[in-house]
Amino acid sequence: MTGYECAGCGVQRAFHSLLHFRVLEAFKFNPLFVIAIPIIVFLLLNKYFNPNYEKTIFSKLFFRKSFFIVLLIIVLLFSLFRNTVFYNGIIENL
Repeated sequence: MTGYECAGCGVQRAFHSLLHFRVLEAFKFNPLFVIAIPIIVFLLLNKYFNPNYEKTIFSKLFFRKSFFIVLLIIVLLFSLFRNTVFYNGIIENL
């Protein structure tokens, strides 16, 4: 509606490209999504397969209010950066 791309624009196309093992194409559609997947997988595997998960720094970091604030700031900054000419020039050169 506004003509601007949000942080979630291109996630479905990026996910489809990842299912076909086209990582660079997925990165062009939504870099934040592609970068977030390995981090999320690592955190989930650490949570379910680490018997001492409650004592790790990840569990203490993940449930803090500051973690969600930082995550929100990252998403908002990515949304702003995504709508600049500089971002478009980087993505076109990949």
